[in-house]
Amino acid sequence: MTAHQQTTVAALENQAFALMGRLHVILRRQSGRITDIEYMRTDPAYCRHVLQVALQLALQTPAEDVHVICEKLQEIYFGNDGLFVRSPPKVPLMTRFGNPAVPPLGTPQAQGEKSALHSPDEHVDRTYIGRLR
Repeated sequence: MTAHQQTTVAALENQAFALMGRLHVILRRQSGRITDIEYMRTDPAYCRHVLQVALQLALQTPAEDVHVICEKLQEIYFGNDGLFVRSPPKVPLMTRFGNPAVPPLGTPQAQGEKSALHSPDEHVDRTYIGRLR
């Protein structure tokens, strides 16, 4: 990917994030519905579902500019050169970290070296990740 293409993708992602934030606020205010912006950014099926819910809400109540936001997000993600069409969607953040017990390649732990950062409480910290308080 060239630098220009990377800049274009970054600009589209920024614009989509801003629009999803506005849509999230509108859905929260008018229907009490909470959406997950990170998941919407990575999962095409969830993105389509949220857009459908928003459009249904816009038909039921006079929504601010939901139609415009949904059309722009539809074009950004599912248009001819959309983010979901152009490249495969990004892996959700929590799945990128996968199994925290297995260190990434290249780290001192993966190479069999003892790290100075290890502590007896490390197991407790790792089991806490991903759970609610």
